[in-house]
Formats: sequence, structure tokens, C-alpha cells
Amino acid sequence: MFRRVLLAAVVLLALLAATSRASSSSISPCRQVNQPTWSPDGQQIVYYGTRWPKPSHPHRNPNDILQAICTANADGTNAQPLRYTVCSENCLDPPSPFVWLQSGIVYLRSGDIFRLVPGSKPQRIARPKAVSFVANATGTRIATEKYYPGCQGCAAPVTILDAQSGAVVGKAGGKKFDNVNPSLSPDGSQVAFEPDASNNPGKTYGIWTANANGGHLRQLVKSGQQPLWSPAGGKIAYTGTGYPVTLRLIPAGGGKSRALVRNVATVFGWSPDGKSIAFETSKGKLAVVSVATGKVRGLLHPRNAQTAVWSPASSELLANIVSKNCWSTWRVPANGSAPTRISSCH
Repeated sequence: MFRRVLLAAVVLLALLAATSRASSSSISPCRQVNQPTWSPDGQQIVYYGTRWPKPSHPHRNPNDILQAICTANADGTNAQPLRYTVCSENCLDPPSPFVWLQSGIVYLRSGDIFRLVPGSKPQRIARPKAVSFVANATGTRIATEKYYPGCQGCAAPVTILDAQSGAVVGKAGGKKFDNVNPSLSPDGSQVAFEPDASNNPGKTYGIWTANANGGHLRQLVKSGQQPLWSPAGGKIAYTGTGYPVTLRLIPAGGGKSRALVRNVATVFGWSPDGKSIAFETSKGKLAVVSVATGKVRGLLHPRNAQTAVWSPASSELLANIVSKNCWSTWRVPANGSAPTRISSCH
């Protein structure tokens, strides 16, 4: 009897060891990082992950690959998929963008907005049929847009939603224009956006602002694109339409604008403290410019960052870079210190 018990115990231990080995060597859906952003306290990041390397004999459907919404520590350690988000076959298109609010992780997928509290199932909170969205600095409201380049009949207003309930607060810009690039004031009471001609690609009508309920619509500047409301609410940054592309500032209530920096390719956003703006130069370098002085500091040379997101403390940026179909993620100090790579599929 004792021998039988001993033999059973040995077999059980062998099975457990084999399971442990299989688990430790299993392929992770969090290997390749896409669209990372910070948690509200700056201690973690959330992103959409996929396995790497890709299967040697992938299916024809590009979404038949192991993938998940993942979290990791801010230094890239302890990467793991969130429960209820893992998929490996006939998956939906990846969600984008992500915003981690106090109420949970909010993201857009197939035109719908979801909120995900780690450990719980994702909850759809709105169906705006949107292609992109932004949240205000305090995380209470969301602004969505419907237009994307090449879309016919996508003219639609910017829609402002309550970030908690998903209820529509208001719509701004009307249905005759492609109202794009919305940016909310810090308290969510106003929205800035760019109306473009729906029947004449490339023709724009400047920067406009409106109350969140759609009222008090007015033109802020006659020529400009990509408005970004400052964290304090007093200024709006935008890019001029001339060449070279110039990042400009204007009082949110209207007035005279001033040039801040030239040769801008992409504007990533204001630092939460309102002192700096991150952007990509025309030569593909990630840089920050001081709002007070206009002094520019180069950070990555040249890396061609696809996304760059400020940390809650305004001390660094989380940059996502793609090279040869492989994403790498970097923590980049805003003071110019050496960046640290926290993930790479290589």
C-alpha cells in the first residue's frame, strides 16, 4: 500500500513539474507592445500585445494570432494579459487608442467604446461608431470623431460623451463637415476641433471651439489644424497649415497666436504640468519644447516614434517605435537623460 501511495505521489510530482515547464515556456500574448500608455499613478502601463515571433505558418486571417490587452510594471516587468481579453483565432481588430482613467481602462474597438477594470469583463459603455476618441485631463468626458481619410459620407459632428455612463453630452460641428481632431478642455466643458471640407480633401476651415453641449460655436483661428487644449485650460496649441509646419499657441478665449517651434511632423501632446509639449521633428526625432521659452530638447535620435505619451509626473515619455515590423518601447526622460528600453520583440 505504501509503495502505491509513493508511486502515485511521484507521478503527481512529475505531472506538476511538466505542467510548470510547459507554463514557463508557453508563448505569451504580451510579447509585442502596441499603443502603450500609463496608469493614473504612473506605476504601470497598459497596451495591446501579440505573440512574437509570429507563427511559422500563419493563417490567412492576420487576426488569427495570439493577442490580448496586457499590463506591465512601468519598467516592463511582470507583463501579463488581462483576464477575458485573450484571443487567438478570428479576433477583432486591435483596440485603439487606450486611456487609463481612475474608473478603468477605456478603449475603442470596432467603433464602440469599452471600459475594462482589471479582473472584470470589458463593458461596452457607448456605440458612437467612432474611429478615434480623446479624454479630458480629469477623465470625466470623452470626445469622438467619425471621419478617416478616404471615407466617403463620413461627415459628422464631434460627439461628447460622459466617460462614466457613456451618455451623450452634446454634439459640435454639424453634419456638413468632417469634424476631426477633437480636444477637450481640462474640465470637459468645451471642445476644440478642426472642420474639414467633406467634398474637397485637404481644404480646412481652421480651429473652432464649442461648449460640450454643442452651443457657443465659434472660429478660433482661420487657418490651423490639430488643436490641443493645455492642461491648465488657458491655451490651445495647434499646427499651422503653411510650410515649414509650425506649432503655435493661442489663448483659448481667442486673441493673437504666437509661433512656438518650426519643422514639426507630429505633435504628441502637452505634459500634464503644462510646461512642455512633445513632438516629432521633420527629421523623425522625438523632442520636447518649453512652452515658456521655446527651447527645444531632442530626446531620441532619430527613432521615428509612432506614439509618445507623457507620464503623470511629466518627467518622462513612453515611446513606441517600430522597426522591421517589430515594436520596441522606451521610457524617455524629458530632461535629456539616456532612454531605457523596457520591451522589444527581438
